[in-house]
Amino acid sequence: MKWFLIYTAMLFALWHMIDLKADTVLESGIAPVAFALVLIAFVVWLSARMSHRRSSSTNDAGGIASGGFLGGGDSCGGGGDGSGGF
Repeated sequence: MKWFLIYTAMLFALWHMIDLKADTVLESGIAPVAFALVLIAFVVWLSARMSHRRSSSTNDAGGIASGGFLGGGDSCGGGGDGSGGF
């Protein structure tokens, strides 16, 4: 919860600092780039938290081998003869 508050405070502050028509480099150049980087970091952090919470609640990694990514079973769609379905 602490990191969520830190990310939202940073995004809020950077959002209010952005002024694309300003004459200063900080407001027109650095603030938009910093906002984008913090937003990407926040989305990555949030998705990692959600995937960790989901996998720990089901005791499943949710990966390709367990069928969580592609829907399960043989991902190539072929039979057991090794043809791969092509």
